[in-house]
Amino acid sequence: MTYTHGTLENEILNAVWTMEENNTIKNNISVSDVLAEINNNGNIRAYTTVKTVMDRLVEKNLLKREKYGKKFCYKSVESREEMAASAINKLAGQYFNNDIRSLMRALEKQCLSLKV
Repeated sequence: MTYTHGTLENEILNAVWTMEENNTIKNNISVSDVLAEINNNGNIRAYTTVKTVMDRLVEKNLLKREKYGKKFCYKSVESREEMAASAINKLAGQYFNNDIRSLMRALEKQCLSLKV
């Protein structure tokens, strides 16, 4: 599974996760729902653009798609936390010989340098 996503892919995944976490729409998240969530955040996107990217996320196995009547509904394959854990483990493996503590120390240094 790839963990590199474009900006719109991240916006879409975050919109889906937010709706799932808030139980806004129970497992019947449509392109229109995602579009409304993204546009609510001030990023105006076209329906066809969002639909195309959501279909690509299905191809990447990051979203699942099911047909209900005439429309498709989507849900995440992994939760935000599951995907974050996978990404953290991959980062630790690539740069810190799978040593999560070393990664945490690097993150702490970064936070201190940014005064976060």
